[in-house]
Amino acid sequence: MNNSKLDATYKRLRWQIIITTFLTYTVMYISRKAFAAAAPLLMKDLGMTMVQFGLASSIYYILYGLSKFSSGLLADRINPRLFLAPVLVVIAIINVGIGMTNSVTMLLVLYCSTAIVQGCGFPPIAKAISQWYSKSERGGWYSLWNTSHNVGGALAPLIASAVIAYTGNWRYAFYVPAAITAVQAVIAAILMRGKPENYGLPNVGEWRNDTKQLEINKRSEAGLTMWVMFQRYILTNPIIWLAIGGDLCIYVIRTVSSDWVSVYFVDVLHWDLIRSNSLVAWFEAGGILGGLTSGIISDKFFGADRWKTILIYCFVLIAGMVCVAFTIHMSYLLVALGFFIIGAGIYAPQMLFALGIIEASHADGAGAATGLKGGVTYIGAALAGAPIAMIETAYSWNGVFILLAGIAVTLVVLTCVIIRVDSKRLPM
Repeated sequence: MNNSKLDATYKRLRWQIIITTFLTYTVMYISRKAFAAAAPLLMKDLGMTMVQFGLASSIYYILYGLSKFSSGLLADRINPRLFLAPVLVVIAIINVGIGMTNSVTMLLVLYCSTAIVQGCGFPPIAKAISQWYSKSERGGWYSLWNTSHNVGGALAPLIASAVIAYTGNWRYAFYVPAAITAVQAVIAAILMRGKPENYGLPNVGEWRNDTKQLEINKRSEAGLTMWVMFQRYILTNPIIWLAIGGDLCIYVIRTVSSDWVSVYFVDVLHWDLIRSNSLVAWFEAGGILGGLTSGIISDKFFGADRWKTILIYCFVLIAGMVCVAFTIHMSYLLVALGFFIIGAGIYAPQMLFALGIIEASHADGAGAATGLKGGVTYIGAALAGAPIAMIETAYSWNGVFILLAGIAVTLVVLTCVIIRVDSKRLPM
């Protein structure tokens, strides 16, 4: 294959990969969030209680994290095309099942089953991105893909609400996402690809002559079993564990910011529901900006150093929290601006922690590394459920706010430690 044809093939397949993975995760979010969007009608129609809903949410996060961990180990050994298409098909089938059920017990069992399948989505995507985009450029590409979280999160309630309004039936809020997911399964089966070497192409680091990526390749031993690679490059890697700790902090703040907003602003400050929920939209919009800018900034201004970029956005996050704290009784627009800033300060580190963990591990260990991260950090999402309610009961909302401030400070400290530990490694 001559150079011009090689370049054309590489560029075409890279766009194919980024578009397919973006659409896949967007669709997975649309299916995942349908339950929350239809929850009020589910409770009324089937008699599901708040306790049952809360318990299911906690179990969901735990199962999702465990699934991410276990699927991450498999993702490094299976072609992403063979992994993603079946996952999407199963998600579609479960959503149809949820729409058909009349039993609260069966509904909750199916919902929790969705967590297991949904958890299998990210590791193969992370693997594909690590194989088709090299270190010095990966931040920009990854930040572009990462906005699929926000696009899917924003589309999910809009689609569910529109379908319910049109049909008058909450069940179609699951049937329509199921149909969309099934279509995406076909698209993924056709367009998804394995690593470049499978198609007669060179490694992405060699193709771009990226010295940073070539150094990662050089330090990654070949011919290792999955367990040896996981143990040697991931399980005993201090940077990965420090980054997981930082990401755990991010997930607690993120989940509280998105899941408890309406409860606090409606019950305590007596805002109306639409106004309260609009803060989540501001939060997601800020997340898009943070996710897009952080990868590019880390690539262009910090030489692909993810950790120093994370530190900057940690202070952005704290600035947003301070803004909300001081303006909460003053102006809706100022509070909305605070949530916008918080969103940027949350989604940027979340994206960069995932990227940094991939790059700190073995060149072929992206799935396992992100799987371990997901398995641990979704504990943070679970901690933002019942434990937050217990803290609020014992110490009021002031106790919750003090806890979040402490977590934000811990995030800064952990990031500074990562920077120090990483500086002692051989330069890349």
